[in-house]
Parts: sequence; structure tokens; C-alpha cells
Amino acid sequence: MALRDLITGVDGKLSHAKLWPNVASAVATGMFIYQGVRDKLTLDVWIVYLTSVGGYSAIIQALGAWRGRSNKEGPNGND
Repeated sequence: MALRDLITGVDGKLSHAKLWPNVASAVATGMFIYQGVRDKLTLDVWIVYLTSVGGYSAIIQALGAWRGRSNKEGPNGND
């Protein structure tokens, strides 16, 4: 997978449905790593991080399965 696939749809154009969730996940991961390096991770931070980053992916895949789409298609069905 090329990095551009994280932010573009199948037509090669920028996909906001892919861009912003990946930006949010990258920022959350950065803060999670930063707090881990600074020894400031708490149970609350773990729960929020895992539910926001992992939960988003699980929900998108579950919705795709429920609607009968493959995992490679985006939330709009064509990304």
C-alpha cells in the first residue's frame, strides 16, 4: 500500500473521508507515544486511545460488512 492510499480515493483524488480519520489517528498516536515516553500514561488515556483509534476501525469494518461492501472500499462506497 502506498502512503497516498491513506488520503486518496480509487479515482486518485483527495478523499476527506480518508484524510481526516487518518490525521486524527496520527495525532492521537503521537500524543499516546509522547505520554508513554514521559511516563504519564494512565488507564484513562489507554481507554480513550484504544476506543478512538481501534474502535473507529472496527466500526467502519462492521458497517461495511453490514452493508455488504468489501473492506477496501471507503465509508462512501467508492473511496
